Amino acid sequence: DFLFKFLVIGSAGTGKSCLLHQFIESKFKQDSNHTIGVEFGSRIVNVGGKSLKLQIWDTAGQERFRSVTRSYYRGAAGALLVYDIAR
Repeated sequence: DFLFKFLVIGSAGTGKSCLLHQFIESKFKQDSNHTIGVEFGSRIVNVGGKSLKLQIWDTAGQERFRSVTRSYYRGAAGALLVYDIAR
């Protein structure tokens, strides 16, 4: 078994928490509260016959939390940048 940490980053209100909920629960949430600091969930996926545990970290998008959320970047295998094309 392998563990991979991935970050979901982007501005506030772009749908990062809704994407995390969809990936973990297989249900889409239309709306959610603003994330304070960080929230995370995990899911086991099979790739090439191996089980991988993906830890998905949803970081706060509000400017006042930027210094806090940067500390969560350490050890991440990758990141998904989420943005709103209407802004």
